[in-house]
Amino acid sequence: MLFFIDESWQTTEDNKYKVGVLSAIQINSHDYNMCSQYIHDLKIKNLGFKAGDIEIKGSHMFREFVFRLEEKQIVSRELTLARDIFAYMKTAGVLVFASVVFAKEEADLACADVRNLERPFFFLFERINIFMKENYPNLMAKIIFDDRNISFNQKLSKSVSNFFHRSHVGQTFDNIIKVPFFAISTENVGIQFADMVAYILGSRFTGDRGRSEFFKFVKSMEFKSRTKFNVEGKEYPCSGIKVIKEKEAGDLFISGRDL
Repeated sequence: MLFFIDESWQTTEDNKYKVGVLSAIQINSHDYNMCSQYIHDLKIKNLGFKAGDIEIKGSHMFREFVFRLEEKQIVSRELTLARDIFAYMKTAGVLVFASVVFAKEEADLACADVRNLERPFFFLFERINIFMKENYPNLMAKIIFDDRNISFNQKLSKSVSNFFHRSHVGQTFDNIIKVPFFAISTENVGIQFADMVAYILGSRFTGDRGRSEFFKFVKSMEFKSRTKFNVEGKEYPCSGIKVIKEKEAGDLFISGRDL
């Protein structure tokens, strides 16, 4: 089972807060080739015959300009493509997971400190592991990140490996392969779609309601678990999108200590 992961940082209009989104989209391994070809064809259909290999970026596809065009009854090729991609991914059974953080100062989603696994990663992996246990208990999840550079990849790999091998909770996530993989976003539709999802969620949580159509798409694809969490005596269902509260624990893993 493939889980493609990307992130988006955005700020509120008053610039008081940053919103960080770490998103993951799930694609069955045997569906990936067909999915990749179909999205390639959608790019050509909407953007022209040379567009099959272009990289989709949420910050470009959902920029304010294209929404203003549609307000003037001018059809946007980018938004039409986005609608086609979301519709196809939903039909294909792709599910969405995400961690959303609100803070003036929040640990970088890049896991810069190799001793720590920040809150967004913990909650994302927790939900991926729950999904696998509930639906594919005999299979393993492969987590795939955007390949950036050797330094970034090395720090991220070390932080993720430390979490899975040296923390008590990380060791219990036994339906996830305990080493991250990396893919070049320009060549990978999974990473590109994860970027689209992250950008839409970031826009929503920074107060932009103009993209509500696409937020509804994301919510309709959100993983819904049968597992329930007990919070202060009340049970709440576990959902794929976790909005992290400030009162929740800060560093979840430090130098091998149990969580």
